[in-house]
Amino acid sequence: MVGSFLNVLIHRLPRGESIVMPPSHCPECGTKLTPLDLIPILGYLFLRGKCRYCRAKISFRYPLVEFLSATGFALNWNFAGADFLSFVFQTIFLSVLLVIFFTDFEQQVIPDAVSIFGIFSGLIYHYFRAMTPRAGFNPFLSALFGMLLGYVLLYAIGVLGKFIFKKEAMGEGDLYVAALLGANLGVPGLLLSLLLAYVLAAVIAMVLLILGKIKMGQYIPFGPALAAGGVITLFFGKPMVSWYFSLFL
Repeated sequence: MVGSFLNVLIHRLPRGESIVMPPSHCPECGTKLTPLDLIPILGYLFLRGKCRYCRAKISFRYPLVEFLSATGFALNWNFAGADFLSFVFQTIFLSVLLVIFFTDFEQQVIPDAVSIFGIFSGLIYHYFRAMTPRAGFNPFLSALFGMLLGYVLLYAIGVLGKFIFKKEAMGEGDLYVAALLGANLGVPGLLLSLLLAYVLAAVIAMVLLILGKIKMGQYIPFGPALAAGGVITLFFGKPMVSWYFSLFL
């Protein structure tokens, strides 16, 4: 059900539409949808991917986001264990990354409101974590520095890219996403997620170039790679960092 709501955000926010009114409806014929039409995943299968009323094709993105939400939340519950606070705020983080991934992928837009909401959520989470006796190094300071470092790093890369390529190399929305990663993952998590994002973006760009899907110099949304790097770091960041340092120690 959360994934179904995330689909509303993905569809409406880039278009500047209200996420509350009107109620869920077919974007083609405008018919208000019933609860039977809105059953997550199963509704898409029962309707065979078409609107019940006008038979317009329903984007596969709808069941995909619902499936990824359910899978991501289940994994998060497994990784968070008995830490309910971590589960709640990391679920918010995952939800924000899903919205960013698909809005940038489909519309080449990253709604600032979503990133800013995720930034504040991450800072609040680490503020509470800093109050626990087992916190160790102050998680709130790491989140705060990570937020600032993420924004500054991508801003500097954007300025350097503009100087070299004589055109915009980094969208403003990407800067907020980097700040979001830092606020939720701290400084070490930010650096790993940015590294993963650039590796993923480079690999995907090379594959698309080889397949002739894009041309050299063509703009490629970076938000999906940042979101993917954040998800990988959230679930596997600690063992990846431990493995890396084990190579030298």
